[in-house]
Amino acid sequence: MRNRFHLLIINLIPLLSACLFAGMNPNAIAEAQVANNIREERPSTTIPANAPSESLKVTRQFIEYIFGKKPDIGTDNSAQNRWLSQDLRKALAHRQDVVRKYLKSNPDTPEGPPDNSDFIGSWDHPTSYSIVGTRMYAGRAIIDIVFSWGKNTQYAGDTRLVSYVFVHEGDAWKLDDIYTFRGEFTSGPHSLSAEFLSNTFP
Repeated sequence: MRNRFHLLIINLIPLLSACLFAGMNPNAIAEAQVANNIREERPSTTIPANAPSESLKVTRQFIEYIFGKKPDIGTDNSAQNRWLSQDLRKALAHRQDVVRKYLKSNPDTPEGPPDNSDFIGSWDHPTSYSIVGTRMYAGRAIIDIVFSWGKNTQYAGDTRLVSYVFVHEGDAWKLDDIYTFRGEFTSGPHSLSAEFLSNTFP
């Protein structure tokens, strides 16, 4: 009997504490009880797998393409079909429509339609890049890249971290987004697909 009384007291302690803390407010007591039940679940895969080697190959080929002045992916339909996912192609087409309307209303603007530089994110191109990490998660291959600016550039000594996000369409890896992290010469985090889907320009 004594042991049962002892166990009853132990079980009542959390409830009495919640009552005292909440000032006998029934809603606060219920919230406290819910909070006590929260738990952390283990992810289905503890460590994301490395991105497939083919996606790395596509990354290097795409970088080589966009760092050239010609051809231009903004007008090169074959390049769009080769490198860009269906969703990113649609986003690019939307961006071109928005820009076309803007240029019609602002003929003297120095702005122009989307081109290779939009996929670089800087008018003064980096001088080198390094692939610093890869992962495969939720059906996407993510390639982390650090771009660097050398001497005699506008951003000499700067580095910028970006993530290329690829999806597998048909029999190839296609670029679905480019995410740029905040840096000294960037206004903030940036998603290329979000920019292309915007209804405003510039």
